[in-house]
Amino acid sequence: MDGAALLALAILTTAGVGAGLAWFLVTRTGQAPGARPLAAFLLLVGLWALGLLLPDGAGRSLLALAPLAGAVFVHFTLRLADRGVGALGWIYGAGAGATLLALIGGTGEFIPWPGCDRFFRYQGAGLAAAGVTLTLAALGHALLLDSWRRTLGKRHRQIGVVLGSSALGLGSVVALAFPVLGIEVFPWTLLLLPGYAIGLGYGVVRYELMAANHWARQALTWAMVTTLAVVATAVPLGWLAAERSWLASVLAVLVAMLAWMPLQRLAGRLIFPSGEVSAAELAEWREALDAATDETALETVATVLLSRKLGLPEDVLSDWSEAPPGPRRLAELIDTLKAEARRTLERRRAHAEQQRLAELGALAATVAHDLRNPMNIIAMAVADTAPAPRAEVAAQLARMAALVRDLLDYAKPWTVEPAETDLAAVLQEVGAGLAFTTELPSGLSLRADRLRLGQVLGNLLANAAAASGRVLVTAETTGDFTVIEVCDDGPGIPEDIRESLFRPFVSRGPGGTGLGLAIVARIMAAHGGSVTVASRPGWTTCFRLRFPR
Repeated sequence: MDGAALLALAILTTAGVGAGLAWFLVTRTGQAPGARPLAAFLLLVGLWALGLLLPDGAGRSLLALAPLAGAVFVHFTLRLADRGVGALGWIYGAGAGATLLALIGGTGEFIPWPGCDRFFRYQGAGLAAAGVTLTLAALGHALLLDSWRRTLGKRHRQIGVVLGSSALGLGSVVALAFPVLGIEVFPWTLLLLPGYAIGLGYGVVRYELMAANHWARQALTWAMVTTLAVVATAVPLGWLAAERSWLASVLAVLVAMLAWMPLQRLAGRLIFPSGEVSAAELAEWREALDAATDETALETVATVLLSRKLGLPEDVLSDWSEAPPGPRRLAELIDTLKAEARRTLERRRAHAEQQRLAELGALAATVAHDLRNPMNIIAMAVADTAPAPRAEVAAQLARMAALVRDLLDYAKPWTVEPAETDLAAVLQEVGAGLAFTTELPSGLSLRADRLRLGQVLGNLLANAAAASGRVLVTAETTGDFTVIEVCDDGPGIPEDIRESLFRPFVSRGPGGTGLGLAIVARIMAAHGGSVTVASRPGWTTCFRLRFPR
């Protein structure tokens, strides 16, 4: 392939890559810092490059776009560096003004050039426009360099990749100075121009989207295979005479077929590390995950371990369906270890809860035993007092007895025996003497321990009746659950206890023991269901019970 064809290929590749990356940046990573101005810049670079191939009039017009592209580049660097954009009006004014000057005054001319049919020489107003372009480029790179020094983490790495790509871009356009300086050599630096566009786009999206790294691996594989095929067929073998040049094509295809898989693995290692994990790393990961104290900590530790192994920031570790095999294996391994650690965490929680309840049960039994005699003595001591103080003491003793009873009930081991239970019948039993209305499907039954279901509903109905004058009980079957709601129109639940309402010794009423709702929560958990605070129009407080069907 001669020099003119190589130059044309590089320019067409730059234009195609610029258009493709611009589309990708706008449609897939439009919210990434600087993505939209970078898309515009890549389009302008592609159009500018096409100006070197098009006929004189169209070519000179496109080459005059360089200052405008410089202004867009500064816009991109400001966004990427998270700087203010207050001076953008002046910057775009300078870029557009220089472009207009070149269009009116003339950008330059195409002249014969060594190694290619023709090349472009800036002159007159075109040189002034080129000066504005270089000034804007210098401003953009100064902003990038300053931000690179100041930032850390993902932004630091992004700016570093963009700076490296920009250095390649500046080196590639040095060839435009050759005609101005009278250096008659082939403009080989322009062959690097496609790498400039690719590097800029990849620098932004690498740290924003996992799929970008997958496509980068594919692009690198194609580039290496193509290069290897070209080199292999360009070897001057004497037996490949001109009449047998078809053998070169066959050789190129064979080389590409044989080299594809090894080069794809190599590209994957360059973009990502392999999916191999040593025994020492595996033990370290297990230990770190097992040390997590809750779900949030477990997810954080897993993300940090994966980020460290892959060398990528934590906020791009997603969309594993498009990741190469190595990283995908690492993600699957982390998920497996997380599941093991989650089971360990649940066992620790269950054991800790059993220990806590055993200690609480022992304490409750001791308190109940030690309080009975003093309570009996107090009751006998006030037997001959006036009715009012005797009634007050009796009420307080009854409250103490209820607290001890609830404490024993909460702390004892729980077993439930679910069976088909008629909800309306249970409500009639436990709601005797309480005023409430029901909205129940005819003949509704659910799988529940009848005794424990009555305990739950009796507790909620008593609380609701004490809080208000109106009480409503509704029920329905939804999917795999039977849902029961007990609602009242009382003063509602104070915000300061809403989050801890089902913990022991938290009560929404002044006379409660603070164990009733905690017992409800334990009964529901024993059934494999749940109790939550819900909302219903026209009612201030609703408790929602979900029983598996």
